[in-house]
Amino acid sequence: IDRIVLNNQCYHQRSSFITRYYCFYQHNFPLSYIVDLQMLRCFLTHFILTVLYVKTLAQSALSRAWEETFPGHVPFWEKYNTGPHGVVIRGWQFSRCASEQWTNYVVNISNIVIWPDYPRFPGPIFFNVTMDVSEELPQDKVEMDVEVRHAITNKQGSKGWQVIPCQGWNILDGCDGVGSCRYCDMLEKCHETVRAADKYVTDRKAHEFIRENKLCPPPKGHWTMTFSKVFTTQDLPKSFFGPLQSNEYWLTFTFSDGKDRKLACARLWIDMCKYHLQDKQQKCLRDPNAFKNFINEISSQVAQIRQRNNAS
Repeated sequence: IDRIVLNNQCYHQRSSFITRYYCFYQHNFPLSYIVDLQMLRCFLTHFILTVLYVKTLAQSALSRAWEETFPGHVPFWEKYNTGPHGVVIRGWQFSRCASEQWTNYVVNISNIVIWPDYPRFPGPIFFNVTMDVSEELPQDKVEMDVEVRHAITNKQGSKGWQVIPCQGWNILDGCDGVGSCRYCDMLEKCHETVRAADKYVTDRKAHEFIRENKLCPPPKGHWTMTFSKVFTTQDLPKSFFGPLQSNEYWLTFTFSDGKDRKLACARLWIDMCKYHLQDKQQKCLRDPNAFKNFINEISSQVAQIRQRNNAS
């Protein structure tokens, strides 16, 4: 959601997976009759276009691709609809990757800060990433691999970490999704962000800096960059909004050039609680069989698809 603030009025526009905030505050704005009409006309036009846009996106590109490839099969990530639930991050901790001991990463990520203090989903979340770029980064392609592990307890009572498979990915090229997934177009998402920022930035020095510097990817030097995302219930598979099996998660982010060159790595430990949106106490919901049921559902759908393909 691109967010533009004019006279404390917010206008929203649906955007891609990486979501950006751009807030533009105008003080002492002349509230003339003509301006009011223009604002009203702009708002009504935006509202009509938004309604049409929502109808167009009622069936996502991923769902359409699934239906074309496997007609008649309901996507497994849409099977679980036990909401409405919300998610709150109660705690987090940045950690370096163990692979830094034997891998010469071009980018040294020294810290990641999540804010606000208790980000909630649906809702916005911000990441402040502090890093040092020691070499020129690829100009054509940068990929990001995300590995998500959740805490499990075996029969002996010892704690371990189990990888959550990617769900809701693009079945055509294997990119994007939720879970342990690969995101293939990080540079393009970066370019989209810079183009939008350049449009709404009014400070002259900031405007010149954006125009004169190539920020995608960031050049050599010390950087602190802010990434933002507004999660809605439409952004994640419905299975994500059922009860969690565990509250603890490890997220590992690895960046590469899409080939063999490793660019950066960072890890985050997250304490996450899922609750009913109507529950004022926000009691954490737990289901020890949630992950097992989800894996069984995937296996069942894969078996059905194979049988259908063999029959044809």
